[in-house]
Amino acid sequence: MQPDWRQVQTQLKKMGHYLGAIDGIPGAVTKRAVKAFQKVAGLVEDGVVGRMTRSALAQFEPLLDHSITTAAELADLSYKVKKKGLSSVNKTLKEKFNIQIESQCPVKGVEAYMLSNRCLLVPGSNSVWDYAKFNFRLLNIGVPRLRFKSGEKGKTTTDSDGNIWHQGFFAHANHIGTWIGPNKANWPKLIIGHSLGAASAQFLSTIWLAPSIGFAAPRILKSSQSAQFRNLSLSICRKDDVVCRLPSGFDRIGSSRTLIHKSRKFGMNHKMSAYIDALENQASGLDIPDVWRPQG
Repeated sequence: MQPDWRQVQTQLKKMGHYLGAIDGIPGAVTKRAVKAFQKVAGLVEDGVVGRMTRSALAQFEPLLDHSITTAAELADLSYKVKKKGLSSVNKTLKEKFNIQIESQCPVKGVEAYMLSNRCLLVPGSNSVWDYAKFNFRLLNIGVPRLRFKSGEKGKTTTDSDGNIWHQGFFAHANHIGTWIGPNKANWPKLIIGHSLGAASAQFLSTIWLAPSIGFAAPRILKSSQSAQFRNLSLSICRKDDVVCRLPSGFDRIGSSRTLIHKSRKFGMNHKMSAYIDALENQASGLDIPDVWRPQG
């Protein structure tokens, strides 16, 4: 059985073994990359993609490469579930990444998708209803505020931590946390979000102690003391995306990096397509990482 060399090159590139073009040609550069992978996987280093190497690639693929460009592509795909249907998106995920969506959040207005590689995708608002329900709910006036103790794995509590959290974003994240549940085996190993989903990713990263990558991330916290485990969450925000400056007086948790397109672009530049464009055409001197592997 002949391997799909484009797929093999893509997998090896995401793991850092292959540095050439994705051209489907099994030349010397590809063979060296295969050998490098075989060494890591404990296989015979012959450069041949046989049954055992294919099996090892399939096992290594779900280990998440934490690539920012891959995360951006997955975040963009997360919006297509509602537009094109689950089967269509799964077909793309299978062809490109050898993964698929295994489950989705059942709560109305809360879109979140767990992939077979334990990566959680959380797109932003997809309707006026969910935008109004979560984005405009800054404080719970007249009712108890949602609170949690940072770093208490898998739990949200009513303990006061001295922080004021954006209540709509917290509620959105809380729905996802309840859906995933307390079983650690079900917790994600990586969280990827955009906009409202990037706000939730900051919360969920703190609860599950899982790395998160958020694009176009709003601000979630008015703090009197620092949230713990700030190093786990990465927010990538275009300088010309006004959403990233909201709400005023609040902050993000974790690490924030500013993304600037090398050419001036008009408009809101908030959609994932705008972020993918800017990642591919970055201004020089930025500190956007290629991968995000924080230590928990």
